[in-house]
Amino acid sequence: MKKYKIIYADPPWEYKSSDCIAKKSCLSKEHKEHYSYMSWENLLKLSIKDICDKNCLLFMLTTSPKLNEAIPLGEASGFKYSTVAFVWDKKRLNPSYYTMSQIEICLVFRRGNIPKPRGLRNIRQFLSEERTIHSKKPDEIRNRITQMFPIQNKIELFARQKTEGWDVWGNEVDSSIVI
Repeated sequence: MKKYKIIYADPPWEYKSSDCIAKKSCLSKEHKEHYSYMSWENLLKLSIKDICDKNCLLFMLTTSPKLNEAIPLGEASGFKYSTVAFVWDKKRLNPSYYTMSQIEICLVFRRGNIPKPRGLRNIRQFLSEERTIHSKKPDEIRNRITQMFPIQNKIELFARQKTEGWDVWGNEVDSSIVI
């Protein structure tokens, strides 16, 4: 099986609240599936370890309410949490229980050493780009990862589109591999 030094993942988190963002539009309360979610147990069952090089980074997107699941998920896949790689300001407010939500976080986890050779090392953590369709992430995050690690084998998990230079896996694309 092909091994990757860079993995970028946007897990389809399951939300259980009555105003579930995965199942309903928060503002209109319209009952509409935005994407197929996976339970915590099924996310843990994915064989991410099988596709990792001994030196590998995992960039994982999460929302603030799922931070408590994101870190253990990365660690269960054989990674050690390192830091917040990116903070995406969606330039759009969403209702939340405590404060108006407008960001997503991309965590970075490490397995072994940071893959070499390195590309750019002056990539900015903060990204301000208006949210478009539900759950679509800015291409700029992937672009920044590529600038940091331009020649490493890269894969996007839970991908919604193919991107040059990246393998993909997900239920909305023709996957490059089987997990």
